[in-house]
Amino acid sequence: MKNSAASHPSFKSGRKIWLKVHLYLGLFAGALLVLISLTGSLIVFGGQIDTWLNVELMRVDRPSENMPVKALSVILKAAESVLPETGMIREVKFPHHPDAAFSILYHIPPSPDSYQIFVNPYTAEILGQRLWGSFDWCCSWHGPLMAMIYRFHDSFWLGEIGAMVTGSIGGLMLISMISGIILWWPRSGKLKAALAVKPKSSSERLTYDLHKVFGIYPAIVLLMLLFTGAYLSFHGSFPKQVNALIGFLSSITTVPDFSNHKSHIGQDTLNIDKVMNIANGVIPDGNVEFILMNNSGNGVLKVIKSGANDHLQAICRRMVAIDHYSGEVLYTNYSNKPTAGDIFNAWQLSLHSGEAFGLFGRVVVFIIGIVPLVLYVTGVLRWLQKLKVKRLIAEKSLPRSFGLGNKP
Repeated sequence: MKNSAASHPSFKSGRKIWLKVHLYLGLFAGALLVLISLTGSLIVFGGQIDTWLNVELMRVDRPSENMPVKALSVILKAAESVLPETGMIREVKFPHHPDAAFSILYHIPPSPDSYQIFVNPYTAEILGQRLWGSFDWCCSWHGPLMAMIYRFHDSFWLGEIGAMVTGSIGGLMLISMISGIILWWPRSGKLKAALAVKPKSSSERLTYDLHKVFGIYPAIVLLMLLFTGAYLSFHGSFPKQVNALIGFLSSITTVPDFSNHKSHIGQDTLNIDKVMNIANGVIPDGNVEFILMNNSGNGVLKVIKSGANDHLQAICRRMVAIDHYSGEVLYTNYSNKPTAGDIFNAWQLSLHSGEAFGLFGRVVVFIIGIVPLVLYVTGVLRWLQKLKVKRLIAEKSLPRSFGLGNKP
């Protein structure tokens, strides 16, 4: 029955369609996926690599175990001493471990470029500055090495348009992966043979078997990475539209838009240490991850804190928005119970980076990032082998049995 089903004209016709889908998506979208996945492997440990390359900027020697971190007002005063006259601080990133430095991100309007100032948290000493760049297409290709690699992975250095391209590549290769699984699926019940490389086989068979096993064994992780990558790209470009789609299944908690907030502008701003006391009063647990400063002129600061579980930072993240002039708490998600849609959105980045499963997950994602290169090389070789057979058949009128049939 199985053999008769496999020989049915409709089955053969469907298989040919899937072969075409798998072939052309793999040849064209697959080439770009190789670049995306290899850079993805690098940025899995991007923070550690960046620190290793810039130890003098990002690492500090803690004077003693009991040495306290300087008040944030002291850190910012030190940063402002080297800030250009028209520079505007955008973000303050807090040290994530005892030997890390503060990172102060600023820009100089109208340029979209950003710069970083690094400050010793124990002495308030300026450790140095560097160009950070921007995700805009004009400025993605310069800055620190790992930042450039990350922006290439995210958007091919093409800004919003590039992000849509990478998202589309992820979606197309998701279809290619599914078509590959359909083509691989053993029709005769010989699952063991379908999961193995045939020993002492021809180069053609070896190429096919390598393509097969490198695709099927990591298939679940590859499908997850392709889906989450495409989702993150499109959610970043079209957050309202994507959230609206998720909203059919679950509500999404929306953060208020503070662009029209009327603050007590004209008065003196509150001391940043007082603002931090207010934030810590609202969100008493967790560690401060970063502060988004008031750059839009509305007087609103956003303090973001993460839970104690480092590898689930994106999921455990909490935010409080505070009026920098009055100290009024404008919004916090600390007491909110996240909806299923909120949890779904929060998990995407942690799954995509492997952080959801700690070091083990990151190592797995790092290794899987190399798999598309193997699949592309073996896929192209298999395609060239089949072209060669077809050419020989056409030139020498060889019997069709010389070829290897419709194996992908």
